[in-house]
Amino acid sequence: MAVPRYVDREERRRRVAAALHRIAAREGLEGVSIRTVAAEAELSAGAVQRDFGTKEDLLRFALREALAAVSARISRVRIGPGKLTFAEGLRQVLLDLLPTDGDRLAEARVWSAFYARASVDSDFAEVLAELDAQARTALRAALGYAAEQGELAPGQDVDSLVELLLVLVDGIWLSAARRPPGTSLDPQRRAIDAAVRAVAPRPPGGPATPG
Repeated sequence: MAVPRYVDREERRRRVAAALHRIAAREGLEGVSIRTVAAEAELSAGAVQRDFGTKEDLLRFALREALAAVSARISRVRIGPGKLTFAEGLRQVLLDLLPTDGDRLAEARVWSAFYARASVDSDFAEVLAELDAQARTALRAALGYAAEQGELAPGQDVDSLVELLLVLVDGIWLSAARRPPGTSLDPQRRAIDAAVRAVAPRPPGGPATPG
């Protein structure tokens, strides 16, 4: 007689998040439910329900997992002496958000659904506000460093640039979520290059752009 394999709670939650992301990449969030996620994760619906009582709970968890994956990738981008310039680091971070594979497409679709839900659901809006605050803190620190190094365009206001970059990140993800699979991402890449040149006009590895 086979002995069922023990699955601890954290492993089960990781399996659920991965399953939800796969469904989102294939079908969008319309295909997400307790039942479909449980089937994709090869778990019982009851096991998933014990951890996530509703689809909204699943989405909150999936968003945090998606953003944790993004944050882990971004944390590997290093700017500073002997490393990347601010412009190079910013370009690398923004390009990493593009849906170049199934995982990134799922991240974009989860974010898009969450973003829309936050406009009518105060619980979702609170989570979004928390994440925005964390992003503002990180961006302000990076932009402050770039300003000290003379990498920003003259006359730039750091707080305004923080808001501009947050809007750009939202735009990348929201546009990615609605693009048909296989569509060229070259227009988005050119937009990212234009944004980086506007914020930090120093060419990668080159001298500052003359004022």
